[in-house]
Amino acid sequence: MNLNIPKKIERILQKINSAGYEAYIVGGCVRDCFLQRQPQDWDITTSAEPEQIKKIFNRTYDTGLQHGTVTVLWEGEHYEITTYRIEGKYDDCRHPNNVTFTKSLKEDLQRRDFTINAIAYHPQQGIKDYFLGQKHIEQKIIKGVGNATERFQEDALRMLRALRFSAQIGFDIEQSTYEALQQQKELIKKISVERIHDELEKMLLSKYLEKINLLWQSKLLNEISPILSQKMEQYGEEVIKQMKKSPFDRMIRWTIFLQYMEAKQGEAFLKYLKFDNDTIKTVVPLLKHLKDDIVLGEYELRKKANEITVEQLKRLLLIQQIQQKQNIKQLQQCFDKILQRGDCITLKELAVTGEDLIKLGIAKGKQIGNMLHFLLDVVHKNPEKNSKEILLQCAKEKQK
Repeated sequence: MNLNIPKKIERILQKINSAGYEAYIVGGCVRDCFLQRQPQDWDITTSAEPEQIKKIFNRTYDTGLQHGTVTVLWEGEHYEITTYRIEGKYDDCRHPNNVTFTKSLKEDLQRRDFTINAIAYHPQQGIKDYFLGQKHIEQKIIKGVGNATERFQEDALRMLRALRFSAQIGFDIEQSTYEALQQQKELIKKISVERIHDELEKMLLSKYLEKINLLWQSKLLNEISPILSQKMEQYGEEVIKQMKKSPFDRMIRWTIFLQYMEAKQGEAFLKYLKFDNDTIKTVVPLLKHLKDDIVLGEYELRKKANEITVEQLKRLLLIQQIQQKQNIKQLQQCFDKILQRGDCITLKELAVTGEDLIKLGIAKGKQIGNMLHFLLDVVHKNPEKNSKEILLQCAKEKQK
């Protein structure tokens, strides 16, 4: 069977072969070729050692020499080329204590996580599949290479990766692999929260969201967040149903995923997983306002948009639409009209500034702030009054 791979990748393999070494594409890119998915990366494995690869190619970077990896600049793009290797013990459940180079492709493939990721390919040499990876792709199952318990003990992140692959490509997790995951679930505590964060996010942005219920059914989520796990065991099916209706938008997906937690609990969870401030400042307010009953009226919508920002109100209305809240279509139509007209919503859009009010004789400080908010409310009620002349007149009258 011939896989359709880019010509520039073939040329890299040929260049390594011409120097007297073996080379194959390997792992996720081979799996994706079988699934007719566009690979995100093209990983290359070779019998050549890093120093030999550096002699073969003109432009290289030492990105992981201790693991046998050299990054090559080839025809305008970067590619990782890694020497066949055997890994030593994993004391931290994530990284091998040592790496030994080998000349055996089979030994290299044997250390990989799942059989579907342990296939190598060369246009002339064909497919090298020692662990039934092709068969498992046909059967649509995710199975550990060799002993799944050992694979998870070596690298506990593989447990989350199994669940993530299931959600991304729609495969089931093979029974013995799933049982090993359940038995080793406590090891996830040894994994950095940043890596857990990355895997969970990829899961939430996957195509086969019905598969993510394994996250709490396996009790793996309970090791990460007992509170969230408890909520998902109770409300998970509804959450999945809502996420399936939502766009591939990380802020919206996280809000829907965390909706049954209190806002403070959601904030604590995001901080624990070391999310960036922008995500926290977007998702937590949405969690706070998710149950708001927004009054159907232009004045109320303008006020709400000023309170939580226009973008946040758009997200809030979208999530409430997904949740099938009453009056939501009318609210969205009303808000769309407000935005299309370009109504004043925030102080930035107000036709007068603090400087204008100072010239009017209003004292600096709190009085200016109070007057600006009063005028904004005037404009929220009557958008047509957002002119400098009218607002200054309103300010004069207010002062009397």
